[in-house]
Amino acid sequence: MRRTLKVEGMTCVNCARTIEIALKRKEGVRDVEVSFELGRVKVDFDENKVSEEDIARTIEELGYRVLEEEGGKAESYLLLFSGLSALLITALMFYPVPYGLYVQFLLSTLVQVFGGWKFYKGAYNSLRNGVAGMDVLVSLGTTGAYVYSLLTLLGFIPGSPFFETNTFLITFVRGGRFIEERAKKRALRLLKSMLTAQHSEVSVLEDGNEVRKNVRELMRGEVIVCRPGDLIPIDGVVVKGRGYVSEAVLTGEPEPILKEPGDRVISGSILEDGLLEIRVEASYESSYLSKINRMVESALSEKPRIQRIADTVSHYFVQAVVVVSAATFFLWVKLTGSMEMAVQFSLAVLVISCPCAMGIATPLAVVVGISKALSRGILIKKPSSLEVFPLINAIVFDKTGTLTEGRFQVVRYELRSSEALDIAYSMESFSNHPIAKAIRDFAKKNGARKVELVGCREVLGRGVECGEYFIGEYEDENIPEDVWKAVALRRNGEVLAVFYLKDTLRQEAKFVVSEMKKLGLTTILLSGDRTETTKFVAKELGFDSFFAEVKPEEKKEMIKGLQEEGLRVAMVGDGVNDAPALAQSDLSFAVPHGVDITKQVGDVVLLSGVAKLPESFRLGKKVNSKIKQNLVWAFLYNVVGIPVAAGLFYKYGVYLKPELAGLLMALSSVSVVANTILLQAGSGRD
Repeated sequence: MRRTLKVEGMTCVNCARTIEIALKRKEGVRDVEVSFELGRVKVDFDENKVSEEDIARTIEELGYRVLEEEGGKAESYLLLFSGLSALLITALMFYPVPYGLYVQFLLSTLVQVFGGWKFYKGAYNSLRNGVAGMDVLVSLGTTGAYVYSLLTLLGFIPGSPFFETNTFLITFVRGGRFIEERAKKRALRLLKSMLTAQHSEVSVLEDGNEVRKNVRELMRGEVIVCRPGDLIPIDGVVVKGRGYVSEAVLTGEPEPILKEPGDRVISGSILEDGLLEIRVEASYESSYLSKINRMVESALSEKPRIQRIADTVSHYFVQAVVVVSAATFFLWVKLTGSMEMAVQFSLAVLVISCPCAMGIATPLAVVVGISKALSRGILIKKPSSLEVFPLINAIVFDKTGTLTEGRFQVVRYELRSSEALDIAYSMESFSNHPIAKAIRDFAKKNGARKVELVGCREVLGRGVECGEYFIGEYEDENIPEDVWKAVALRRNGEVLAVFYLKDTLRQEAKFVVSEMKKLGLTTILLSGDRTETTKFVAKELGFDSFFAEVKPEEKKEMIKGLQEEGLRVAMVGDGVNDAPALAQSDLSFAVPHGVDITKQVGDVVLLSGVAKLPESFRLGKKVNSKIKQNLVWAFLYNVVGIPVAAGLFYKYGVYLKPELAGLLMALSSVSVVANTILLQAGSGRD
């Protein structure tokens, strides 16, 4: 059984690792995928050995919450109490009142127990699972400040209590997380809405009445009712009504499309105006939206190389910080003999060094980038490809179906046998290639009928073979100039018919090639067509160079050859015949045909066509840039912050109190989130 749980409280990759390790240790759990970015845990388990309740209980024992609905009020109240307590304690420090120290102690204790409990649970469970995370540092820092203040209050050690320190620390850290969570929710709203569409309900017509059903319960042939604002959750055909449907979430195209009886609608579309009754054509699992969801979920489970490095650094960084903090304490005790100063500086080191900003720098940028791309009709299947975009300096385009409409038309023909049209029609029925479809449609239009043939098989990239018959490309010196492709039907080598075809260039093709050149890429056209046709297309669209008459199995070697010349190569193809070449390229783009995207190979799928290619490059480079900006900021923050917190510049009057260190630590995480959200604010052409 496979279940997806919504989990609250994960703040960094170490939280996700803690949950993953704990669940994998349970008997009966086969696989675990944890996404702290989406607040989601996916578990594949044997229900005979472990229950869903056991899994939820394990997660909650780690200090996190498994949610039924969106919460957050308790966190708001606790944050408000912590903040007011910190301010009151500070006021009592400046305006002494009878028993003021004991009031400070009481408030500090309440905040430490109730506000800090979350950090204690997180620290205990992460350490139990061999992971050192942010909660460990916060727990050590706040506990150290509280215990020191308590000991001075009781007179066990000299010095003055500073109960405001632990209360401010807890307030700032929880406040930072509070802001971070809400910023992340805002940034991920689109992606979450798509990934949770599988849990929505729809209105289904039964005996003239509307009943509510979960989208997963829908069966082929049932009729659902959609009203303005409704998400169309399933692929289907309009049987009644008229309405304007927006497919922007899927294709990036902003203009709504009028749908009438007989028109097909795609799951994930939104009905903006009108009322539609839609007959279900496929189950949710087979729907377009579900296929995209699975691809997105697969993408989110993959970590780019730079994120894996950051995760490892973050883990060991926590251990190093504890050592530095201890060294700071003993060094200041030895140099000054002041326990108070030593405690203040060592606590400041612990708190300011929390690697939360480093932990969220990459995954948040990746998930926001995927969300932004999806809203623009670009499906990034491999997050690791985001690291490759800036490295690409050459791009190869397949011609047919990518730069052309892929809708060939027979413009002239020669029949040298009376049965040739029937045989050609029957043979081309074994292929889905655009040329085969064109010949099949032409033959049917001209009265062709199917005949019985034996031993038929498609020879990939060549044609169709049926015993003694073969239909495939025809080469002849006398092919007219206005013809793009010539296909001949042969029987034991004898030509029975020749079909001359022509395709149409896509309207956006010239613009795309021009934009890619503006981005500094060398543009190359790769085609299996004859030299004259390929040369004409390359010149018409403005390509830097072209390769013609390249067989499908040779395309991969062509890409490899370009790479051996020192080029980092991206390729754009239709994702079927070009699969080997796409796999060989450093970065691959597939242009889907129709709504079946399950067969598409490639790192990126251009859902709304090749027109989105330039935008995908700009967005990919921006995401990569944001990742680097976030990591540089997180790194510099610690490089500068730790020495200052440790008191290296104290003699110059520059130092940090622990509570200020806590504020800066919280601000560092919020700044990373804010910087990442700018990805959503900008346009693809920025």
